[in-house]
Amino acid sequence: MMSIEITGDEQSAHEVLAMLKHWDEAVANMDIQALADLCVEEVSLIDVSTHLTGIQAYKQLWKRYLPVKVGNIRVYREAIKMIAQPELAVLHCFSKVDQIDATPSLEVFWCRTTICFQKVEGAWKVAHQHISMPIQLETGLPILLSEVS
Repeated sequence: MMSIEITGDEQSAHEVLAMLKHWDEAVANMDIQALADLCVEEVSLIDVSTHLTGIQAYKQLWKRYLPVKVGNIRVYREAIKMIAQPELAVLHCFSKVDQIDATPSLEVFWCRTTICFQKVEGAWKVAHQHISMPIQLETGLPILLSEVS
């Protein structure tokens, strides 16, 4: 079981974690509409290669990943920390999308991930995502999870 450290409102945190399971299933299935339905209209994303705002731009980004083989992948998360309040929650962790039950792949590195959630009309939605790849400044090579945990 992955470790989850919660600060703040426990009920809100557990609601967000339940929503995150749906999110991860949508990622594994590359279900772009399900992902969009779990976001606010003005969702923003900053990742290693992009910065975007708005649900249409977000859906277009995910469409680039459609050629990825679906059905044997899942989202992995480690060192999850969440700060939750009744209307707003922030989660940060290490994450990656990789093969299910595969030998850990050296090609798939762990990313640092921060997700901001907003409760809208009783439902938790993703308002912002920030994904970055930790690198060694001297070499430019990715830092392994074992080197930061």
